[in-house]
Amino acid sequence: MTDEEFLKGFAEIVAADEASLTLDTPLASLEEWDSVAVLSTIVFVDENMGVALSPNVLQNVKTVADLLSSARALQA
Repeated sequence: MTDEEFLKGFAEIVAADEASLTLDTPLASLEEWDSVAVLSTIVFVDENMGVALSPNVLQNVKTVADLLSSARALQA
């Protein structure tokens, strides 16, 4: 999955404007980053990257890049 594909899918989850969402975007700055978005992200990553993000991993991510890096690390 490319960075752009991830950003597009993640933007849909958090109802963000795809053009304004970057890898450097802090998750805390996203209004829609809530428990439902966390669960949706877990499903999105599982379906598209074939890995399961654990709640422990998600507690430590601060940016969209951290989220993507964590998912990619699980693929290795």
